Amino acid sequence: MNTAAWLILLLPLFSAVVIGLGAFRSRKASAVISIGAVTGSFLLTLLLVAFGGELHPSVTWLAIGGLQIDIGLQIDQLSKLMLCVVTGVGSLIHIFSLGYMKEDRDFSRYFAFLSLFIFSMLGIVLADNFVMMFIFWELVGVSSYLLIGFWFEKPSAADAAKKAFLTNRVG
Repeated sequence: MNTAAWLILLLPLFSAVVIGLGAFRSRKASAVISIGAVTGSFLLTLLLVAFGGELHPSVTWLAIGGLQIDIGLQIDQLSKLMLCVVTGVGSLIHIFSLGYMKEDRDFSRYFAFLSLFIFSMLGIVLADNFVMMFIFWELVGVSSYLLIGFWFEKPSAADAAKKAFLTNRVG
């Protein structure tokens, strides 16, 4: 179950990176990868809810002398509920976006940003310490800025993105 927990978090990141780096210029491939990653996270979440107890998987990120910094996940009943919400609603948003964005020239970029947003939200839900939670909170802010300002050619979208960014920074 520890592997499933890490995959729930990392599948949307994988999708965002692969699509964002332009490995798939095809609209269809971008959609399949993005929707597949988030839906895969949702299905793994359902497995975790059905068969997994409380989990606290962690890996050592950095070890220097006596200092060891771990990256870990906190999976309890509340985080399982929130995982269902984020991955379930995220899957539906991805599927809806398939039709909504079908004519947009930056289709793949949108799905990369949306996958990054889902990864960030999952990171907040699964973070086992405040430092990780803060990092993922900042990523949510960045990905929100990218999504809100997606049509940056329109002055209203660019202004809304700046406003959201400032609100997120200042409060």
